Amino acid sequence: MSKKISFFTALIISIFLISLALYGCGEASVATEADVTDIEPTVIENVSADEIEEIEEIEVIEESAAEVMPISVERVYEIVTGGEDYIILDVRNQDEYDEGHIEVAVLIPVVELEDRLDELPKDKPIITYCKAGGRSATASSILVENGFTEVYDMGGITEWIDKGYPVVSGE
Repeated sequence: MSKKISFFTALIISIFLISLALYGCGEASVATEADVTDIEPTVIENVSADEIEEIEEIEVIEESAAEVMPISVERVYEIVTGGEDYIILDVRNQDEYDEGHIEVAVLIPVVELEDRLDELPKDKPIITYCKAGGRSATASSILVENGFTEVYDMGGITEWIDKGYPVVSGE
């Protein structure tokens, strides 16, 4: 029972420290000497190496809690025409891409994506699209699972075309 309490105490302290590191303490109030004397210290004892590894695994999971965010074709049009620094990723096959694609789009078919992740920068937002939305959802999930943190799924280029937004043919 004592080991479990120690583990959970260590876990809570780790989460608190991670929160401070990620979000800073700018909002925190300044502690006075009276406040400090009222704090009871917490002692972490008998934490095994396995428990420390579990805490570290939990920290890694929390840090990689990125998720795919939907984005409208209207917003993508604004991004493209405004020259905003996004990667527009077409995940269809070469023939579909050649028939018509968003001018600034990069082609990496979804079936090749896992082998070509190193071609994409992790420090830029990425917007995926395909024909109707199925492959772009798969591609977006692959990106998030591989550490990309700002991933948007536009769905299908058919909606883009239906809105009258421009596409280019060929390479």
